[in-house]
Amino acid sequence: MQARQLTLFVDGYFTSNWDASCFVALTEKQLEFTTARALLREGQGVPAALREQTAIPRIPALQHGDFWLTESLAIIEYLEDAFPPPDHARLLPAAPQARARARQIMAWIRFDLRALRAERPWQFSIYREDPPLPALSPEAARDAGELIDLVGRLSAAGELVDWNIAHADLAFALWRIGRCGHALPPAAQGFLDRTIERPSIRAYLDHPRPPNPPPRVRVRWTS
Repeated sequence: MQARQLTLFVDGYFTSNWDASCFVALTEKQLEFTTARALLREGQGVPAALREQTAIPRIPALQHGDFWLTESLAIIEYLEDAFPPPDHARLLPAAPQARARARQIMAWIRFDLRALRAERPWQFSIYREDPPLPALSPEAARDAGELIDLVGRLSAAGELVDWNIAHADLAFALWRIGRCGHALPPAAQGFLDRTIERPSIRAYLDHPRPPNPPPRVRVRWTS
């Protein structure tokens, strides 16, 4: 399948970790793609032009020729199937059990950790808050603890040695905590430090952004 006409529609401030996962996937595959920015506002939803094209109107959205797709998990799976190894880099492990583990981690990060995501929106890891953010609620602190514990157990079991796209999701989730003033234990910090230096991840973190942060409103993000 040809890689022409690949466009990733993203948050205009480049402050969505779901956009980041798709951006990293495209970059890892070494596919030529462009990004189109959408400045989302509360109550306005996805721009009308996108609603007309996508079956489920959400951001991020991928356009590949005449085909449109939303939801980051679906986009990553599509890229893996449409541009498979050996011609393109592998995003998900080849072994069934390791592949299932990666999918498990990616689904958990998207559909759990709700309190942590609500209290530490990912935009705060890019645009620093002044004054500092309040302490995490017990529910959000429990989410953070689960995340840190998971990374520690996966690291001890050797499951974080061979990189796959789920590691990007783990790193972006830890980045959410560490950049908001919370100390990480050595295993989690070491994993984060190694992973964010991967060129594909660094490319998203260092992407040019507007100088001022987005308005502090509740935008309906999806995975």
